[in-house]
Amino acid sequence: MPAYRGSGVALKKESANYFVVGLFVLAGLAVLMLALYRLTVGGGDQDTYYSYYRNVSGLGKGTLVTYEGFVLGRVNGIRPQRDETGILYQVELRVREGWKIPDDSVARVYSEGLLADTVIDISEGGSRQFLEPGATLRSAQGIDLFAAMSELAADFGDLSENSIRPLLEAFSQVVQQVGGEIGSRVPVILDDTQRLVSRLEQSATHLSAIMNVETVQKTQRILINADSAVSDLRSLTEGLAQVKHESLKLMRKLDGLVTRTQPDLQHAVAALRNILQQVSDYSGDILLNLDNSSRNMSEFSRQIRDNPARLLGGPVPTDAGVRRD
Repeated sequence: MPAYRGSGVALKKESANYFVVGLFVLAGLAVLMLALYRLTVGGGDQDTYYSYYRNVSGLGKGTLVTYEGFVLGRVNGIRPQRDETGILYQVELRVREGWKIPDDSVARVYSEGLLADTVIDISEGGSRQFLEPGATLRSAQGIDLFAAMSELAADFGDLSENSIRPLLEAFSQVVQQVGGEIGSRVPVILDDTQRLVSRLEQSATHLSAIMNVETVQKTQRILINADSAVSDLRSLTEGLAQVKHESLKLMRKLDGLVTRTQPDLQHAVAALRNILQQVSDYSGDILLNLDNSSRNMSEFSRQIRDNPARLLGGPVPTDAGVRRD
């Protein structure tokens, strides 16, 4: 009996210890939850504001309320109301007590991404007047990303159906037409090319027959002689120009002499001046003719270089182009 009583007392003490430990754990959890609540919501007394929206997708009781990204409170409730334009939802916002909100601030439904939670973010205004607790905040409807993506997908589908597909079909038809045209024109082009090659071969054979060794030597001698003649004509032109210059100087000297001599000498000098003037005029014509002759010789030399067959009186070969339909 004494041993049994000792074991019962030990069990009672062990149960009491477990009970105390459980109470301590529950108290710790309660303190932790209270701390989390104060950190996320702000704890303590709160101010109430209201905002109105036509669509409250993603919103619910407990949705975070932020102020320029800073967590300020939560949504306490949503109540639908009806006005002349339809359903309007009143959203009750509980924020930290004493927080100053300018009266031109805007409460906007906001989502950071497709998988992020929806929040109500208050964009601070620039007014110096602040809202009183219980006032209504200006609201702005957020963008529904899924709806926007759906509309974008519909637009892309319409673009593909009504624009891209007809464009591809038209491009395919053009390619087929061009391919058919090229296929029909290739034989004609090949025939024209063959005829051109045949004519070129005939012209090459005829040119080889004309341009033998003796003809080439004669052509070279003619070109050398033509170059020499052109050089001689240029020298003669320069000499005549010098004669003209000396004649003019002589005329000036004689003119001064005439002014200082007797009348008979003046008449003789005047006659001589007329003669020299005529010689000067004739020399100008001669120089012009020599210049023209020099140009003709240069042109003749160029044509001989381009077509030596002219020396033999042969026809000027002409290029045969490709016949195009």
